[in-house]
Amino acid sequence: MKLLKESIHKNQILPGIIVLIAIALRFYHYFQVPFTHDEFSALFRLNFESFSDLISYGVKTDGHPAGVQVFLYYWTSLFGTSEWIVKLPFTILGILSLFLIYKISMIWYNRTVGLISSAFMASMQYTIMYSQIARPYIAGLFFTLLMVYYWSLMIRKPEEKFWLHSVLFIISAALSAYIHHFSLLFAAIVGISGLFIINKKYLKNYILSGIVIFVLYIPHLKIFFYQLHVGGVEGWLGKPRYDFLLQYFGYLFHYSILVYALVTGLVVFGAVTIRFRSFKRKQFLLFISWFLLPFLIGFIYSRNVNAVLQFSVLIFSFPYLFFILFGHIKPQKEAVNVVIVLLILGVNTLTLIQDRKHYRLFYNSIYEAVIKDSQNLQSPDLKVIKIIDSDDRITDYYNNKMNTDVDFVSYRSFIDEMDFKRFLEENYRNYDALYFGAFSSSSELNLLFIEEYFPNIKWQRNYFQGSTFLFDKKEKSEQPATNLDFELKNEKWNGVENQRITDSVSFSGSRSYVYDSNTEWGPIYENSLGNLISNKNDFIDISVKIKPDETLDQVILVAALDTEKKNIYWGGTDCEKFTDLDENGTEWINCYHAIKLADAKSTDGDLILKIYVWNRGRRNFIIDDFKVYARKGNPVLYGLYEKI
Repeated sequence: MKLLKESIHKNQILPGIIVLIAIALRFYHYFQVPFTHDEFSALFRLNFESFSDLISYGVKTDGHPAGVQVFLYYWTSLFGTSEWIVKLPFTILGILSLFLIYKISMIWYNRTVGLISSAFMASMQYTIMYSQIARPYIAGLFFTLLMVYYWSLMIRKPEEKFWLHSVLFIISAALSAYIHHFSLLFAAIVGISGLFIINKKYLKNYILSGIVIFVLYIPHLKIFFYQLHVGGVEGWLGKPRYDFLLQYFGYLFHYSILVYALVTGLVVFGAVTIRFRSFKRKQFLLFISWFLLPFLIGFIYSRNVNAVLQFSVLIFSFPYLFFILFGHIKPQKEAVNVVIVLLILGVNTLTLIQDRKHYRLFYNSIYEAVIKDSQNLQSPDLKVIKIIDSDDRITDYYNNKMNTDVDFVSYRSFIDEMDFKRFLEENYRNYDALYFGAFSSSSELNLLFIEEYFPNIKWQRNYFQGSTFLFDKKEKSEQPATNLDFELKNEKWNGVENQRITDSVSFSGSRSYVYDSNTEWGPIYENSLGNLISNKNDFIDISVKIKPDETLDQVILVAALDTEKKNIYWGGTDCEKFTDLDENGTEWINCYHAIKLADAKSTDGDLILKIYVWNRGRRNFIIDDFKVYARKGNPVLYGLYEKI
């Protein structure tokens, strides 16, 4: 009882509760947390005989500084590569980060601000997920917080152990620079800001600290300039939209009205209890610059040079958003602190599990799912051909881990899309069904090719970053949103010239539509996208039958999404690619195009879908059965980052 009273007196219970919740949320079913694609990529770049090879082939080619990769090289050589072993140091750093944000808050503000900041960091998906991923992000967060902690002591209390704090600041700043380029950027911003606010008596020594940090980074400069020359990750990461920061705020606060209301309530609560004179304007400007500058630099660089800006790279500067939002809150009585902390932990945990579905999505790897779902199809009564479009090395990893020997065809064995279609044409007669497991990067056309031979989707299982399907030969259950077959007038299509409708040849019915060398444009389908889809991750599938009279080069099946003012999406497929299977060159072929709406710039607002054949090459051909389908997509495809 005496010990309990002393703990209460020392105000340790609330921080203890925060840490316990943080531990529970991060270690829940910890042995089931799978590797992410980035972690596999890092692990596959560790198998080198020498340190120099590790740097040349495991670090320089990655795009990240050497720090975490070098650490993993030695850590895994000592302890192995089990998921929990690899992730454990990063999870521990994520928990230790809570102590640092609390300590920094105490230096600059007060205990209430520290409790609010640490409670949010303990229970938000952003920090929980990256604490469970062995990549540079949570390590960079920890060391930048450690740097800011010692920097704060140098600035606020320079008369107390300045040299010790300076040495620790140098070490933590240098480690930050070796972990991620954005943690390096943040360390530079913090260092430069100190020049303007440190006690002039200590300015020379402070500048000397900066010089030492730079000297410690010199061995890495060659790698830095090599990676800068190579550029960003624009091969798969698109340039950020102008609403990126709003999307980022939504992500931080779980896209939840409950969390928005809680944050707003805390901001208002602080505003009505503070006196204007006590508002710390200089500190507010300092921390808003720390938060905004990495975003602005990343945004401008991504828009004008190479795309690098994504949510993960802002993790080093995001804690100071708490100071911007809550730094004006005065120290509160313990009873009020208890209510605030429990509200934050309760609301964030609830929305983490229910709204963000963190454990269901993050703990179910698509790489493992494609193997498990395939394995569960073992049946002597059903002849199934199994095709998996995934990383072959990761697939081998899970096959070995689960001790399975699934007989499947790797999609990566095909030269291109048409080689895959040719394979289906040659083999579909020998099977009753087709299993397809695919990562999110799989071509949108693949499912259209499959449905040509196995029309019906018997089931679809959705995971973060991918789906698995079972197709059979039953009739396709979905009806098209429109089918222009030229038998009757179709009000949904414009630009149909009656004189071009012919009854001399057709694919179905008795009529078709003629394009010749004088015809660049033909029938166009227009409809509001909102009339067709129920989820922004749905697909628009398009097919048209074409009978060529010659080459179909530059005959393009086009789809576009437009607002009243601008084009949001434009995509087309050259129908010439589909003639490879037509040996005679005169038979009807299927030309396809698909829109993956999840990758469109935006599906918000009133968008108009437009579909047509563009006879750019002024060729001669006939079309029939112009069909548009709205296919249900994967609602959790990007669910760990976007609103579900």
